[in-house]
Amino acid sequence: MPYYDSIEKMYKVYEEFLKRVVSDPSVGGKLAKSKVKIKFNYTDPDGTIFLNFADPPEQEGMFGSYTIGECDDEADVTMTQSSDFSHRFWQGKENAITALAMGKIKASGAVQKAMGLVTAIRPTYRMYKAVLKEMGYEDMIID
Repeated sequence: MPYYDSIEKMYKVYEEFLKRVVSDPSVGGKLAKSKVKIKFNYTDPDGTIFLNFADPPEQEGMFGSYTIGECDDEADVTMTQSSDFSHRFWQGKENAITALAMGKIKASGAVQKAMGLVTAIRPTYRMYKAVLKEMGYEDMIID
């Protein structure tokens, strides 16, 4: 059974999670230096999230922006993966480089640029778990 039983639930969690990521100076600030645009396509449930660290964010105090749901913006890199893989990844339970080699992630575009961000996003693992806990989804936390 998938961790997310609906795309609405997944989007609700990611909305809160990404709000924290793009406003955090230690993470968002590093990601903004990359000037990268990444599109994540998810399966089971199907969905899309677009992260933009290339264009100046409209909101003050943010280091990037995101779009939850379909987005026609051009990405530097597109990554397709299952929603379950993403859920495990954001808890530090999956390795993106190994997943690419094993086909758990299908990627196109500037893949090396995106892989260079893996170290910068490590603090987000705690953020993601905190969001799950605060939203009452403790049962989704993987220990």
